[in-house]
Amino acid sequence: MKKIISVALLAMLSLGAKAQAKADTLVVTPNPQMHCENCEKKIKSNIRFVKGTKKIETSVPNQTVTIVYDGKKSTYNDYVAAFKKIGYTIKKAGKTE
Repeated sequence: MKKIISVALLAMLSLGAKAQAKADTLVVTPNPQMHCENCEKKIKSNIRFVKGTKKIETSVPNQTVTIVYDGKKSTYNDYVAAFKKIGYTIKKAGKTE
């Protein structure tokens, strides 16, 4: 009986690990450009409220914002709208749109 319970418990734990959502990563360039630490703070403090956002990293030298998010909870368009609210437009880094 203990063996059956142990096997069932292990099966439940392995299913729980697989159920964790794989994080998506989005790298964008903002316009206007980020010039200073205040620009970075403005972006981080506002974009973190987009549902599913897990992590935000900014790079002033590279002019990029890297966002790790749950793709089941938000989309690229959600981030476009969030950046627009704070006075920025974005495009995916490395692409011309």
